[in-house]
Amino acid sequence: MTTTSDYITDGPGRNPAVFGVSVRALDAGRTLGRFARRVTGAGLILAAAGLWLAPGSSWAAEILLIKLVLSLVAGGVGLALVQTGGAPDTPQVEIDLVRRRVRVVGRTGGKDVVLHDCSFADLGRVEKTSNTLVLWDAHGNLLAEVAPADRRALKALVSGLRDAGKL
Repeated sequence: MTTTSDYITDGPGRNPAVFGVSVRALDAGRTLGRFARRVTGAGLILAAAGLWLAPGSSWAAEILLIKLVLSLVAGGVGLALVQTGGAPDTPQVEIDLVRRRVRVVGRTGGKDVVLHDCSFADLGRVEKTSNTLVLWDAHGNLLAEVAPADRRALKALVSGLRDAGKL
């Protein structure tokens, strides 16, 4: 039997003391890299098709084998680049307002793996802009950019970070 206070549970199945949000990166370097891989892959696929569809291309027996090998290699590499250009699974940030802890949880192979776990006091720094909080660890690495949709959760999070001396 477990007894919980009203401030911990705010309704059936909802616990505002622990909420999870997606991690967003601040820089666009990874996004641009994925976009460049996809564009290059699409270009290689089109080039492989263009070898056969281009007007005036030679159908001589000596060149057909070279065209076949080039189109297969370009098509295979292009497909590989397009497939690897997808966005990876973003980790989830779990913020426990009662225990005053931040956990970054990633999903690998269908299992949840804790990537980082620290208390509010162990955070390196926190930056607040309007409704967004940026959390940094003690080593200066970006943990998460958090923008809770619930106003009460944001207020409780800011209050907990102020109590820990981070805001």
